[in-house]
Amino acid sequence: MSLQPLDHPRAELEGLRAAGPSDAELLAAVAAGSEPAFEELRRRYRTPVENACRSLAGGDADDCAQEVFTRIWRKAALFDAARGSAAAWLLTLARNVARNVRAKHPPPTIPVADDDLIEEAPSVDRFWLEAALRRLPPQERTVIELAYYEDHSQSEIAANLGVPLGTVKGWTRRGLNRLATLLGDEGQAT
Repeated sequence: MSLQPLDHPRAELEGLRAAGPSDAELLAAVAAGSEPAFEELRRRYRTPVENACRSLAGGDADDCAQEVFTRIWRKAALFDAARGSAAAWLLTLARNVARNVRAKHPPPTIPVADDDLIEEAPSVDRFWLEAALRRLPPQERTVIELAYYEDHSQSEIAANLGVPLGTVKGWTRRGLNRLATLLGDEGQAT
């Protein structure tokens, strides 16, 4: 029998199952109250459960893993080998617990500043942007201001200025490239 390298999760689980009772037998023993069977399941599945908790529950991974093993102890009798493998049952339980933990403890929200406060405070970035816009040719500055400050589409800008759409697209592209260059130069001067 050739095994895959142990760093592959499936190979690790198959290698563990080959030594001793099967996972299904261990779950049956846990359902009957066997602490040694529970410890063996915990040994076999600690890493996969912790990985599932870490990836789905984030910062609450330790609490999640503890809850998973608590549920395995309490609900082992619910495992039905006719419906699937013990590994699938255990890892589905881990995934569901991790999702519940994440739902109970959502990530903290970052408070958003009031728009009025943002507009009142002078911004160095805004200063450099306005200075760079003033250095653009008038048609490039106009299309960029209409697009970004007044939220017009390029088609609307073309219709308002009475020029072809391709011309507006060219002015926009050249204007944005010049802005990037100008702002890059200003950033190096500080």
